[in-house]
Amino acid sequence: MTDYAVRRVLLLLVTLLGGSALLFFAMRTLPPRDAIDLQVPPQTPNAEETKQALRRQLGLDGPLYRQYLSWLKGFFTGDWGKSLHSRRPIVQELKNRLPVSFELGLIGLFFTWAFSFPLGVLSALRQDRPVDYVLRTLAYALDAMPAILIGILLLTYLAVNFGWAPPTTFTYFWDDPWRHVQIMALPTVVVGITSAGNLVRFTRTFLLEVLRQDYIRTARAKGLSEQVVLVRHALRNVALPFITVLGASVPTLLTSSVIVENLFNLPGMGRYTFQALISLDYPVFVTTTVFYAVVILVSQLVTDLAYAWADPRVSYARGTP
Repeated sequence: MTDYAVRRVLLLLVTLLGGSALLFFAMRTLPPRDAIDLQVPPQTPNAEETKQALRRQLGLDGPLYRQYLSWLKGFFTGDWGKSLHSRRPIVQELKNRLPVSFELGLIGLFFTWAFSFPLGVLSALRQDRPVDYVLRTLAYALDAMPAILIGILLLTYLAVNFGWAPPTTFTYFWDDPWRHVQIMALPTVVVGITSAGNLVRFTRTFLLEVLRQDYIRTARAKGLSEQVVLVRHALRNVALPFITVLGASVPTLLTSSVIVENLFNLPGMGRYTFQALISLDYPVFVTTTVFYAVVILVSQLVTDLAYAWADPRVSYARGTP
């Protein structure tokens, strides 16, 4: 297990280096206009001199490879630079915005589990009955609908039928707990159900497979009640692969949070990243995107290790089949 964890960490670092380099150079070479050009209009007196001075001030005047090495050093030492537009330190911005995104993702993950696992179990237990058909249709519909569509539909439904909409001005929990709950309730539900469709179908499929195993038939032959067979034998074996699939849904949760934060005007990392992309704020966009990549890679590593810890039969030793 230790050797496997070390190999995965090394692979994680190599992936981050390659991905960050590709992203860094792409952001500097692909956009048709330079970020400095957007900040200094052509009609500005001495526009070219102003642009050159601004590039020197922001460290954008050297070769791209030197800029990348400087950024990479700063990323690993905690000096993430400043926004090209607000001039505020990126680290400070992330400290303010990360709690919002963390709350949105964590509660959204809880809703994903609370929504998908019971419905998947119910669909499997009512196989080929009306309830099963309804739940399978719902799961496919959720898979097909993006987060922005789900959010707009829920907002429209609540506004038209109940005359309610979440507050538009964000309030932190410690300032006004009830108002904060009103603000975050709908976004967390949207993030949660966005990933639920795939997990409902997975839970149903795997539970049906487990219920066909010999040890389930043996348990029933011994006279155990259906409830005991389901809880003690079937669901325990479904829960383990569910951990893996739930961990694999982290990228979907993150991409959904970017959309949801913009839709509901939440001051989180997703909205910050999107605004940086629109305004060609290189340092902000590259840093936040690499941060997202770290979260995804670490979550996948933790998921694999948690699966092995929960099921001693799983071995990651080299050469193990």
